Amino acid sequence: MRIRRLLRIAVCLLVVALSGGPSFAQEKKNVRMVFVSLAWNSEIPFRAALARGFFKTQGLQVEPILIRGGPAAIAALVSGEVDFAAIGGAQAVFRSRARGLDLSIIGCTSATTNYILLGNKQTRTVEDLKGKIIGVTGAGTFSEFAMKAFLKKYNINPDKDVILRAIGGTVLRAAAIEKDIIAAAPFSTEDAVRLMKSGYSLISNMSESLGIPQNIIVTRNEFLEKFPETSKRMLKAYIQGIQLAKFNKKEAIKAGYDSGLQGDPEIVSAAWDLYAPGLTSDLSIVTSGLQQMLDEDIRAGLIDSKFTLDRVINDRILKLAQQELRAEGRLKP
Repeated sequence: MRIRRLLRIAVCLLVVALSGGPSFAQEKKNVRMVFVSLAWNSEIPFRAALARGFFKTQGLQVEPILIRGGPAAIAALVSGEVDFAAIGGAQAVFRSRARGLDLSIIGCTSATTNYILLGNKQTRTVEDLKGKIIGVTGAGTFSEFAMKAFLKKYNINPDKDVILRAIGGTVLRAAAIEKDIIAAAPFSTEDAVRLMKSGYSLISNMSESLGIPQNIIVTRNEFLEKFPETSKRMLKAYIQGIQLAKFNKKEAIKAGYDSGLQGDPEIVSAAWDLYAPGLTSDLSIVTSGLQQMLDEDIRAGLIDSKFTLDRVINDRILKLAQQELRAEGRLKP
């Protein structure tokens, strides 16, 4: 009789454990995150968190996946193949959300645009750009948007005072400058440091003038609702990674190498000096910069004028992560 009673109690406890604790029973410990680049400026916060065990401390195993191109990364996220995405530029997210896809921006890795604008020997200042051809990666890309925003900031009409031409990737843009096909083009920090050593002219570090976030973290609202604890732990680890990446150059670069990033140490060090000031300290959403991007898409007729920023931002879990880290004394101001 006693054994039967114990068995009944054990069965009851098992049923309660399976049905009465929805939060912990549903949380994921293994998550997949897609990236669109292996550039240090976009990867270093994640790589620092990975190398220093911040994800592991939060009870997570994170698998990084490289997919070239924002649209392909978003497709993987929407399909459920991955759980989070780190992408450059928010236009693809805006346009996907406007079409009804379940996507939200949950954090900003950068608070600024970390392109470096380089020119040929005859194009050394912003004023020198007038009447010239400027290369961008492609039509409708973030580099084109950033270039237009930069020119407008300096009272140069991007539709009349210059010619923006789609050239392609880094190698093609650099070659186009060398052959005088274009006068200038924006480059990532590492590429820019390398090219400046070859004699290309530094026109501007766009991070100093454009408060538009270039790198963001995205997920599905469905994932946030189903796995809130997993999402919070993920963001807590990421914030710790970005704190290391922003405030401790030596340890950040070491963590980058430890986690598989590559590059010439001298170039990596010089590039850090250019992009680190533009990193956010806690993944906070840069609403003003995102709004500027959204306004441009609305003006271009790519998104309905009734679409608002709050439809594509969900920082509820991020604020909880920040609050917990602050209470734990792990969040620098």
